[in-house]
Amino acid sequence: MRAADRSLVAPVAALRRNSGNRLRVEAVRAAHDLAVSGSRVPEGSPVAVDLVLESVHEGILVSGTVRASWEGACRRCLETATGDLVVEVRELCVENADETTYPLGGDEVDLEMIVHDACILDLPLAPLCGEGCRGLCPECGVNRNVETCSCAS
Repeated sequence: MRAADRSLVAPVAALRRNSGNRLRVEAVRAAHDLAVSGSRVPEGSPVAVDLVLESVHEGILVSGTVRASWEGACRRCLETATGDLVVEVRELCVENADETTYPLGGDEVDLEMIVHDACILDLPLAPLCGEGCRGLCPECGVNRNVETCSCAS
């Protein structure tokens, strides 16, 4: 997701006036740079955000769901594995953020980092194309999901 796009920047000045005030943020963004060693959200594919921002004593509580599709190489057969991310989010934004919270920038909350982290942390490091994947033969390299071989293993 690109910083120039402000669709995930929410105004919170009015929200912060009273604890319990809420604001819903729904957006669909194009994915950028969402990858771990084994899988990724394809570049430019949609990332759907459905979040509720709530004013609390400490700052702004962000809760809701982030959805995206992922792809990667199956760890057993090396064919393309795919799946869907459905990540439940519950994060706190505060003025003086630390490693357990997200920054609250005055009258705005930038949800970009929350959405990015939710996707990155939920992507599989070693994806499978399916639970029953038989993988590659260690001797001849044939994909055992597609054909059989005469090797001993």
